[in-house]
Amino acid sequence: MRRARVTWAAAIALLACSAARSVVTLRPEERASLHVGDVAAIRVISNRHYSIGVAGTALALLKQSEEQGTTVYLYRALAAGNQTFVLTPRDPGPDGCVSCVTVHYFVQVK
Repeated sequence: MRRARVTWAAAIALLACSAARSVVTLRPEERASLHVGDVAAIRVISNRHYSIGVAGTALALLKQSEEQGTTVYLYRALAAGNQTFVLTPRDPGPDGCVSCVTVHYFVQVK
């Protein structure tokens, strides 16, 4: 019986630690450093209708939600490595320029 109590106590402590971990908001065009298990958020204006391209397998999408005109993408860091997100809006910029409105997010997971 004592062993079961220790196991439950450890499980509750583990859940409390993982729930208390904050979400790191990624900034466009800046490199972010995360640790395995961290959660990262990408926040973009909903009316831009971005498509997201991904290079790397260090992060996995957890959830996509809408909050007051902003689309929030939550990703969990699964493994060490690098990941890049390329967000391209549906509508091009001035003079039909696509690269001038494309946004990059760079992540290194340790």
